[in-house]
Amino acid sequence: MSIKVILVEDHELTRKGILYGLKPYTDIKVTGEFENGKLAMDFMKTCTPENTPDAILMDIAMPILNGIEAAKRIRTINPDVKIIMLTSIDERETVLQAFNCGANAYAMKNISTEKLVDVIKMVMNGEVWIAPSIANYILEALSGFAPIDDTSKTSNNFNLTNREKEILTLISKGMNNKDIANKLVISLYTVKNHVKSIIQKLAVEDRTQAAILALKENIV
Repeated sequence: MSIKVILVEDHELTRKGILYGLKPYTDIKVTGEFENGKLAMDFMKTCTPENTPDAILMDIAMPILNGIEAAKRIRTINPDVKIIMLTSIDERETVLQAFNCGANAYAMKNISTEKLVDVIKMVMNGEVWIAPSIANYILEALSGFAPIDDTSKTSNNFNLTNREKEILTLISKGMNNKDIANKLVISLYTVKNHVKSIIQKLAVEDRTQAAILALKENIV
């Protein structure tokens, strides 16, 4: 079954380029395109179960209603829809505002189409994704701490194995399970088991919280 996506982007050329890039992926179906957040919000208000999107690809800098404000309002209309910010803005405050308003992922516009499809599938599986280029300072900002010198490792390693620490380091860099499996030349099933173990040992709810704690405790 295809994942239904709507695209919210004010620049027509960019919008058409994204649509063209996603066209070969039969498991992703773009069911609507809008040039500002207000149009997207109005659409969400009138959605039926049949045409309600599973995910929204949302630009931020748009006229009439920007992506952050649109995300906030859409969250009140449909708290279940996944919102992926797709933007060229990498400022810390903007990223924090996006997640505070309910974004599930934050991708930069130079992302490859293949990776964007991966991100869509990740958020549909309940994961949070942050572009690697901004992941570290966003994780630091979200957890409210300053970076710690790598030469001073914490004494609390949470009984993580060396492999788990290796995988946690890659998670902290914004890599998904598939990328980690390819990099470490291990199966996706093995990665998933390690991630599950890491989350349990750190006593957190998801991989994003695990990455935040890892940076805070200087485990990685």
